Order: sequence, then C-alpha cells, then structure tokens
Amino acid sequence: MSRWLFALTLAAALAAPAIAQVAPDKVLATMKAGDGLQVELFAHEPMLINPTSIDVDHLGRVWVAEAVNYRRKNFGRPILRPEGDRIVILTDKDGDGKADESTVFYQGPELYGPLGVCVAKDAVGPGYKVFVCQSPDILVFEDKDGDGKADGPPKKFLTGFGGYDHDHGVHGISIGPDGKFYFTVGDGGVTALQSSDGKGRVWKSNQTDCRAGTVWRCDTDGKNLELIAHNFRNNYEACVNSFGEVWLSDNDDDGNQQTRICFVMPGGDYGYNPRGPGESHWHEEKPGIVHKTLRTGFGSPTGICFYEGNLLAEKFRGNLLHCDAGPREVRCFHIKPKGAGYELDKTLMLTSTDTWFRPSAVRVGPDGSVFVADWYDPGVGGHGMGDWTRGRIYRLTPAGHKGYKVSEVKLDTKEGILAALGSPCLATRASAIARIWSMPFKEAQKLTAEGIDSKDTAFGARCFTQHQKLFWAAPDGEKLVHAASTFYITEPKQTSQQNQLTMRAMREPILFVMDPGTLREYALASRKADPEVFTKKFYTLAKHYDGQDIFYRAALNIACGTDPARRDAILADFDKHFPEWNDKVADLVWELRPKSVLPRLVKLMGDEKITAAQKGRIVDILASSDDTAAGVTMLSLLKGDAPAEVKARALDNLKLFLPTKWKAIGQLPELKSAIDGLLADAKTKVTGLQLVAAAHFTPAVEAVEKVANDDKQPVEVRVEAVHTLAQLPTLDAVAALINLGQPQNPLTFECIKAIGNHLPTGSKATDAGKRALEALQMGITLEGASREVKAASLAALVGSRAGTDWLLLLKEKNQMPAEIVADAGRLLRNSPFQAQRSKAMLLFPAPGKLDPKKLPSIAVLAKRAGSAENGQRLLAASVGNEVQCLKCHMVRGQGGQIGPDLSMIGKKGSRENIIESILQPSKAIADQYVSWKIDTVDGQSIVGLLVQETENSLTLRDANGKDYVIPVKDVDKRSKSLVSLMPDNLVSALTEDELIDVVEYLTKLQTASLTPESWQIAGPFDSPGGNDGLDIAHGPEKGAFDVAAKFKGKLADVTWKQVRTTAANYLDLAALHGNAGVNSLTYAYKEIESPVDQDATVLLGTDDGGKMYVNGTEVFTSRETRAAAPAQNQIPVKLKKGKNTILLKIANGNNPHGFYFTILSGQELKTVK
Repeated sequence: MSRWLFALTLAAALAAPAIAQVAPDKVLATMKAGDGLQVELFAHEPMLINPTSIDVDHLGRVWVAEAVNYRRKNFGRPILRPEGDRIVILTDKDGDGKADESTVFYQGPELYGPLGVCVAKDAVGPGYKVFVCQSPDILVFEDKDGDGKADGPPKKFLTGFGGYDHDHGVHGISIGPDGKFYFTVGDGGVTALQSSDGKGRVWKSNQTDCRAGTVWRCDTDGKNLELIAHNFRNNYEACVNSFGEVWLSDNDDDGNQQTRICFVMPGGDYGYNPRGPGESHWHEEKPGIVHKTLRTGFGSPTGICFYEGNLLAEKFRGNLLHCDAGPREVRCFHIKPKGAGYELDKTLMLTSTDTWFRPSAVRVGPDGSVFVADWYDPGVGGHGMGDWTRGRIYRLTPAGHKGYKVSEVKLDTKEGILAALGSPCLATRASAIARIWSMPFKEAQKLTAEGIDSKDTAFGARCFTQHQKLFWAAPDGEKLVHAASTFYITEPKQTSQQNQLTMRAMREPILFVMDPGTLREYALASRKADPEVFTKKFYTLAKHYDGQDIFYRAALNIACGTDPARRDAILADFDKHFPEWNDKVADLVWELRPKSVLPRLVKLMGDEKITAAQKGRIVDILASSDDTAAGVTMLSLLKGDAPAEVKARALDNLKLFLPTKWKAIGQLPELKSAIDGLLADAKTKVTGLQLVAAAHFTPAVEAVEKVANDDKQPVEVRVEAVHTLAQLPTLDAVAALINLGQPQNPLTFECIKAIGNHLPTGSKATDAGKRALEALQMGITLEGASREVKAASLAALVGSRAGTDWLLLLKEKNQMPAEIVADAGRLLRNSPFQAQRSKAMLLFPAPGKLDPKKLPSIAVLAKRAGSAENGQRLLAASVGNEVQCLKCHMVRGQGGQIGPDLSMIGKKGSRENIIESILQPSKAIADQYVSWKIDTVDGQSIVGLLVQETENSLTLRDANGKDYVIPVKDVDKRSKSLVSLMPDNLVSALTEDELIDVVEYLTKLQTASLTPESWQIAGPFDSPGGNDGLDIAHGPEKGAFDVAAKFKGKLADVTWKQVRTTAANYLDLAALHGNAGVNSLTYAYKEIESPVDQDATVLLGTDDGGKMYVNGTEVFTSRETRAAAPAQNQIPVKLKKGKNTILLKIANGNNPHGFYFTILSGQELKTVK
C-alpha cells in the first residue's frame, strides 16, 4: 500500500460515519406529512450526500450544494474528500417524481463546505450561471452551452465574508422579484466587502450600522450592493415574496429557546448584539430594536422560502415554508397582517420519527411541488456531523397526486415570458426577468403592463415591480417602488382613474388615508431622504402612531436614519409637534430618543399630574441617554418622594450605568449627598448600600462597615452591607470583612465570599489583595477551622490565580486538609488558568468508575435502553458532585448557565448525538460556547466563555461559573480554543449503566417549554401577615383583564405595568417594589396561546405563598413561606385552543420577593403580545 493510499485510509477511519439509522427504502414509513399532503423520496445517497442548500431550475432539476469537507481545516480534522465538494444536478427524466440521474456539475478543491446555491439562466441562449456561497466568497460558475457541466473553475463574484469553515458565514442566496440577489451572512460578519465594480461603501462589521448577522442584496452582476438589515445572529437564509417583503428565520445562542421568524424592515436593527448582563436575548426591551414576528423557541432553523404556487391547497399560498433541523420539522407559517406588522400561525407540513431527519433547505418546483433537502445526520449539522455519506431529497405534493410534470419554458414569445414570470419556481421567474431586461425598453414596458391587472395578485405584483423598475430607470427611480407596490396590492381592482391615484400615491402616499402597512413602507423608503424635504412628512407619519403598534414605531425610528446629523435635524422640533405628554408620546420619545426632550423629561419627573407608571417610563427613557444629567436626575429620584417602583427603576439604571457611561457622577457632590441621605434612613438604607456598590464609592467604607456591624439591623440589610464591602477595593474594606467574618457570626460565609472578591487579579497584588489572600489561606490552615469555613475559603481561593497557585502548592507539599481534597480537585480541574489547570489534572486525578477508552462504540451504546428515572436522579445530584452536569447546564429551570439549556435536547439530538456530545465534548462546539484564551499584559492566561464584551472590558466565565472582568487595555492576545470548556472525563464519574441511564433521561426531554420574558404586574397590595392577603380579592381576579384598570394598592392606586424577567428567568418583585413590597401581595398576568386543546404542566416557584388561576379558575394554592426556586411546584393544567389567561397572586413577608414560571406542553405554546 502506498503512503498516500494509507493516509487516505487512515483519514477515512478517523472520520468514519455512523451507520445510517433508517435505509432509504424504509424511510418513508418514518415520515408524517401534514393534512392533505403526501411525501415521496425524490433522491437519496449515493446520488447526493450532505446537502446544505438546493435550488430548482426551470426544467425542474434539483441542484444540490454538498458539504462533506465541513468544519475540517479550522478544527484540525482530516479532509474527508480531498477531491473537493460538489454541486450535483438531480434529474427526473420520466416524470414519475423520482430522480433517475445524478450528474456532477462541478467538483474541485475550490469547493469547501458550500452553504448556498442559486441557478440563473442566461437571458438568451442555453447557458447558465451558478452562484455558490462559501465564505470568504460568493463564487460564480459558468456553463455557456448549458450541458450541465461548469466551463471551468469558479470566479469570485463577491468577497469579504467572515465565517470561513463555519456555518455563521455567507449562505442562503436567491433571486427576488426585482431581479436582484438576496443573501444572508451570519455573525461571522464582513470585512472589505464591496460591490463588484469597486464602487460604493467598503463594508466592515462594526458596532453601529453593520453589526453581527446581516441581509444583503445586489444586482446579478454584483453591482449596487446594499445592506438591507443587520444585527441578527445566524440567519441561514432570507426569502422575498412577490410584493418585495423580506422574511427570515434566525438561530439563537443554543439552549435559549429563542429562535425567531423576522419580517425584515430595510434599515432595521434586530438586536442580537451587544451581549450584556441582565439583558434579554434579542434586546427588545431597548429602543431602536425591531421586534421578531414570532418566537419559535427551541430549534436550529435552516431553509426558508415563500410558496406562491397553486398545486398545494389554498392555505399554503402566499405563506412561508420553513425548515428546522432541531425539532425535525418543515412548517408553513400563515401570515396575517396586524397593524404595520404581522402575526403568524403554524401548520406542520412534514416531520419524522427518524431522529436523523435534518431538513436543511426547501424550494418550490415549477409544478408547485415542494422539495426538501435532508442533511441526514445524528446531529443538527451546525457545528459538526456524525455522518458524511448520506443525504436525501423529499418532495411534497397533494395527497393522491401523481408524477412530476414540468411545462416547457418558452422565452421567445410574449406568452412564454409571462408564463415564466407567473411560475411558482424562483429560477423560472428569474429567467423571465432576465429576458425582460434584455428586450427593447418600450416592448418590455408594454409586456409587463399586461400582467398588472391579473386576478393573481402575486403575479400582478411581479409585473408591477418590473414595470415600475423600467419606468423609474433613472438612478433614483427605485426608491418608492415598494411603497407603490404595497398601495397597489391593497386595491387590486382599480379603474383607470384609480390608477392615476396610484401613480400620485407613489409620489405622495402620505397624503392618502391608508393602512399602517402602507405608511410603514413610505417611512422605510424615506430613510435616506433629504431632511429638509422629509421632516414635515415625518411628523405627519408620527401622528398616525396608535400607541400599540411596535412595528410602526420601529419604522418611524428607521425613517430617522442612522446619520446623527440627519437624525438630529428631523427630531429637533419634536416638542413643538408633541407638546402634550401621554403614553403615545412617551412611546415615541423612548423609541426615537430626541435630544431636545431631555430637559422636558427632568421637569416632568416633578410634575404631580404625571402618574407613577408614566414616571417609571420616563426613567427608562432617561436611561437611554449618555448625558450625565440623566444620571443625576436618577440620583435625585432616590432622595425624593417618588413612588417605590420609580425609585427601583432609577436604582437599577444607576447600578448598570454608574460604572460605564455615567462614571463621571462619581466625582460629583450629588453622589455623596444622595448616599448620605439614603444610608441615614432605615427605609432607604439598602438602596444607599447598593448605590455605594455600583459607584465603588470608597469614602463610604466606614459607614457601610457600621451598618454591617449593627446587630439591630435586619439580617438582609447586614448581608447587603457585606456585599457592598466586596465592591470597595480598599484595605479598610478587607479589614472590615475579616473582623465581621469571625466564627459563629451569622455573616461568616457571606464575608468569606466577599473577601474572595478582593483577591489579586494580576501579577501585581495591591495591599488589599494581599490581605485578602492571607485571610482566606488562614481559613483553610487555621487549626480548629470548621469544614464549612474551609470549603467556603476554598471556593473563594480558586477564583484567582494567586489563590489557585497557593492551593496547588499546598497539595504538592501534602498539607491540604483531607476533607477538602475532593472538592479542591473538582474545582481546580475546571480552573480557567491554563497552566494551573494542567497541573491540577496531575495532582488531583479524577476519581473514576469507568475508563472511557474501554467503552463500546457509540453505535453499540445507542442501542442500549436505560432507566430514565435513575438518569433524572443522577442529573439532579450532579450539581454537587464530579459529574457536574447541572453545574453548567439548565434543565427545565434548574441548573447552571454556563452551557446550553438541555430542556429539549431529546428532540434536537439523536441518541448517538447525545452520547457523542458527552464522550467527545470538543468535537462539535456551538459557536457561542467556544472557549476563549485571553493572555494579559502581566502574563496571565485565562480560559473561559466570552459572556460580555464592551468597549472597555471583556468578561470570561470559567467552568465553575465565576466571571472574570478583564480591562481591554490589559489584553495582550485573544484566541479561540478548539477544546470545550466541558471536560472530556466527566463520564469517568459514572458507571456504564449510569451513563446509559443519563442518556435515556436526556432523550426523554422533548416537551416544549415556554418561559415568558415579561409579565403584566399590578401591586403592591397590602397583606399584613404575608400570606394572609392571598384570600383577599383586590380586583384583578374579579373580571376580564383590562390593561388600563386601576386598583387601590398598599400605598397608592396601582395600574398594570409590563415587567421583564431577569436573565435567570426570575421576576424580581423585590427590585420592583423595594421596601414597599414587605408584607404585600402582587398580581402577575400573562396570556398564552395554544394551537390545540392540551394538557400542560406549570413549573412554579414563588417567594412566598401564591395562587394561580388558569382561564379564571383557581388551580393552585400554596401558603409556604420560602425563597423562590425554579419548579418548586409542578401543577397540571388544561389549556384550550387559542388564548389562555394565567393570573398569579404572589404573597410576601420580608424580601426577597418574586417568582419563576415555566410551562411544559406537548405542542409548542407562544405568548400573546
């Protein structure tokens, strides 16, 4: 055997695919098509393998982009197909609905993991161009004679895309109704991206107007490149309907159950970045962010397209077809207008009991049938693969339909061109558009005018778009096409006089009374208009805002643009146009952030006519300002007599922004004055302590120590003082904590933890750092120290390199107390300090029950059944032992937040995939869980997850859950690691049977779960004995929900207000109410929509007692006095199809106060906006 042949054989062995679960001749038995549909297997391996993207041409042939060499080079893995990846053409020659022939259009080393393919027929003649997305390029192949073979290697069409060897790069290319290419780029971003002719902006991903994932369009020659929208995460594909509307699906950070469908507004910011503490996944609580249309929850969304054919039933026409490889579903989303936006309902079109079914792409054929590509793999494919020799294409048609008949396309006749433009197939339409633009100008205009009055409004829109593009052939001509098209489609049957009105509306649609969708389009089309011309019209548009429509509000914001000077010019006279103050105006100010309004907001805070709810909203608006004056206003609220909820909001914003944009306040006398006043009053003492901590106000050390030492203070106040001392970097603060932390003191363990916060963070230790280290060392070595003190000191020490080095030295000298050796080993083997972690592996070998190297193959293990009940017990216990699963992962509201949420892992991963993820955690690491190594200028190397990045600092989270904030100025080098933060030897702590039991339990985690991001809250109400108030009906339970209702509260009248949960899914009522929440009761209201009548289970955790009503019926009561934790109660409930109401009553004695809520169901739920 030659050395080369041996190398190939070895590479194949190293990457040997798993054995297919279901053979092609049996796979249809596992498939379930939706009502009225049938599914057929169009093609399967070896005709194609690993399909990432498909297109269907005008002849009905399916073009497949194959990615076998996927995520190899960047990850140190052997190339699986040295000859390169392929573009394959599948042909059904006899029209029976099954491919008879598979031909290779192109194969070569230039193709490496392609993620998009689009076929464009030449306007004249038999030739084609084939466009392939593959970061860093979009490539173009030519086939001038149309023989199905590329004429040679590809050329670069566009270049500058990030995400090489990675699924977060460029993908999802198609041709829209305007004849332009539309494509997406994940958060791999762009660098030096420019139109093919070298004109226009050179694009580079940034933190302003080209952030994270993006959507683009350009001419079919690469010219006139435009950014449509930005700040997605990994939007695999975008689709465009005949009316020019762009839609896409977007993947979340794995495990967050936040995948989404978005209606794409040109110019929109969709909120993925920046990542920060206490923020929601898509940042929809912030101004300037366009909201998702639908949260689809758990998943790995892939292909998407519109169905604009007639073969399938009416309910599918004009709607979205969507693939999700996670839950293994192809869905139809039915689009319903709602104000300036839309809402969606879901119909399942195709799914499978085969856990390897991974739909990756969807396209409509010329006959109106639907083709679905199947990656076919034990995993979803985003980060790795378990099989690289298989792939399938399915075809959906009406039940009972026979064959695959494709009509001939005749582009040499007027009728043939119009027929092609009316095709449900994108490639066929694109060939008609290309032919139209090759025709003489007047002839083309006459041709397109003929189709405008068609009863098929989608076809009419296509003709209208081309007709108007021809009419507006001048450079600025296209700007109002979308607005005109939308207006036309709202009234498809117009007289000639109405057609004249249409033309006028295209120029001045704002003069007409039209629906919000049309006004939205006018606003979006005006985002680059001259402010002198547009400003008056902007305020006319703004006055159409109804106080509820979040999409209309977003369109107004986009219309102001991103150029600061233009924006300021438009918004300069905002107060003149909106002199009154009400909720609508507050919404606009919050969204638009006009600078001129700031002085007015400060005055409004002192206006007695402004309600507490309105003042709370003003606080939120002020918080969006970078002006120090806004922060000073927040300080004044803390000292004044503002309502408790207003003070709570002000404090939250000060805690968030005093270390950053309002840092200058730390030098102002107003801060000391506020702190002194707050600490002097028992009712505001905790607020004062939190303010000291947020500002790191070291002059207050003595005052804080006094509070901590005062045993007459409530224990929660003293604990807050200890937490505050932890944030004051002085030797006096450390000394105070040491004095407080003496044995038998109720604050001992809080003090030890706080001392750990002062440990040295670099090579140069401060006096405070040295003293903190000495104190914690004594906590371990001091004779007579309790086991609990030693354990607490250990947990604090492992969070710093100095502490870690000392612990390793203690073990080397054989001087470590025996009772903490096991815990020390577990913590130090997870150390973020690379060299120290390696040393700990040798000094503290993991206690093992099995040797992973001696386990049977994954295929053999996957066939074994285990005990799900025992697996659940093992997982629950892992939070405090060597297995560690729940130390990092969340399962149904319980566990850590280091790794992905596993609550639905059984639906996303096959049994093989789950076993592989446990045994080989570094094989396929989700992008947001890639470890980063940060080398600092003082010689430290820290490894962890990058959980936050700002202009000034990076935050890494280690495997023990500790966060390390590293100033950017101290970073010498940063690099990604190919090694997972999850250790690969955790399985050693299990027996082989226990491993199978854990896997069995994980495979059973398939139930859809919903944790609302926000609730309507009313309170506080009086409840003298804490839980006593549960039996008092204060009003909300007496009738239907009314958002404008007013109730008699504990201190004043209260109304409903929307409050968001924390990042840990906790609704913190103590933070909302402050001290007013002591001995109180609060109501929480939410509406949840169910697709069917079904049983569900609510996982509820409350502090303290609580009641729950579902659809007006009381279903649960608890009178326990307790701290809230996830899933303290599991409550069976019945949901009806449609809207369901949830009303909670949560009682409170002393703070803290709040609740956790998650609902599990067989079919996925969604919250009602």
